[in-house]
Amino acid sequence: MDYAGILEQWSRIQPEKACLIEEGQVISYGEMERRAHQYAESLRSQGMSRQTVLIIRQKPADQLTAFLGAEQADWVPVLGHPDLSAEAADQLARVRQIGWIDDGRLRQGWEEAPVPAADLCMGVLSSGSTGLPKLMFRTYASWGGFFPEQDRKFQVERDTVGFCEGSMSFTGNLNLWAQLLHAGATLVLASTLRSTRWKALLDRYPVTLLYLVPVKLKLLLQVLDRAYLEMKTVLAGSQLLDGETAGALKEYFPGSRILLYYGASELDYITWLTYEELLAHPQSVGKPCPGVKVEIREGLIYIDTPYSVAGMSRPCTLEDMGYFDEDGYLIFLGRRGQVVNKGGLTISCSRVEQVLLQVPGVRDASVVPVQDSQRGEELGAAVVLEQGMTLGKLRRALHRELLPGEIPGRWIRVEQLPLNGVGKVDGRKIRTWLERRERSSRKID
Repeated sequence: MDYAGILEQWSRIQPEKACLIEEGQVISYGEMERRAHQYAESLRSQGMSRQTVLIIRQKPADQLTAFLGAEQADWVPVLGHPDLSAEAADQLARVRQIGWIDDGRLRQGWEEAPVPAADLCMGVLSSGSTGLPKLMFRTYASWGGFFPEQDRKFQVERDTVGFCEGSMSFTGNLNLWAQLLHAGATLVLASTLRSTRWKALLDRYPVTLLYLVPVKLKLLLQVLDRAYLEMKTVLAGSQLLDGETAGALKEYFPGSRILLYYGASELDYITWLTYEELLAHPQSVGKPCPGVKVEIREGLIYIDTPYSVAGMSRPCTLEDMGYFDEDGYLIFLGRRGQVVNKGGLTISCSRVEQVLLQVPGVRDASVVPVQDSQRGEELGAAVVLEQGMTLGKLRRALHRELLPGEIPGRWIRVEQLPLNGVGKVDGRKIRTWLERRERSSRKID
């Protein structure tokens, strides 16, 4: 089984039903099947047997059309970031041994690319935050096997209307679409980073499942002006969700189940927790999902799950650090590189960030490690402040909650936290801003 096979089944049962709605353009199940078939024919015309193909498209709907068409042709699709240049795509194909590239011009990538195993239906790329993205392959079962559990937890049925924003190269978005396709449901897509546009789509369509990372949920909250009673589930992942934001979501989506999850491109959902659990365990990312085992070894989180990419050893670690609280909830401290040793004190950037977010007048915040010429390592913070709040007031407030050594030594005030291509807070850009400001201040001195 693959996703093209699921589309074919639903296109026979409900050809007129909306499969995708991107920025107001409705694509039915029947039309999506027709488009995918047309793309499949373009691949078959190459006269090649089973191949990997790196697909680069600006619009999410076009990404999915090519993804499904590649599977129809018995090729293995790999969705690349929309902003990937032709030169970067060539390099990625060469280093990761991808057979073909389609960025609007179908061409051969790596001539000696291996033929993917018969049970592999798709390739996924890591975020590439530390260099060239890694290429990993998935079987259908590595996601599809967990869909029944996701359906129960996220309240997904055939009449569900989901919503997400951004590229399908972000595996969180791709997984949501795959789950909705499996259920024969509808996905509303926003392709622009404008919260006013997201609100317009929520006002226009009866969305019952909302999926955004926490930083985007905060942007959405700034423009909402009414309650959405039809919303059943609000799903957030990739970052911690603070209690104040969760409470605001409950006000605008009063009948919804609010869920936070911890997961990874290499794996799937690892842990999750509800709104009520989040209030009781504010630093937590929840308890392990059904069928998933989590343990701590020397401060590192190790996961044993059947829902992983092909060839991954079990148990494995993503170099994330954490511990279990007394009630068995996983406390996430961040990646190994997000823990700073300062003056003999081990400090979690994630924990300091959560304390910042609890201070009245702080709309958003991100804490990152930065290099310091005197101390070696230091904490740096980028903050979005409400009118009337100042950095001086914020630092004074932190003295009541943190040890002196835990208070960031570098600060920058911004109008909005920068996001990377997959919609997560761009920690590298924040670090660059902070270090550039430090160099400028030293020159002035």
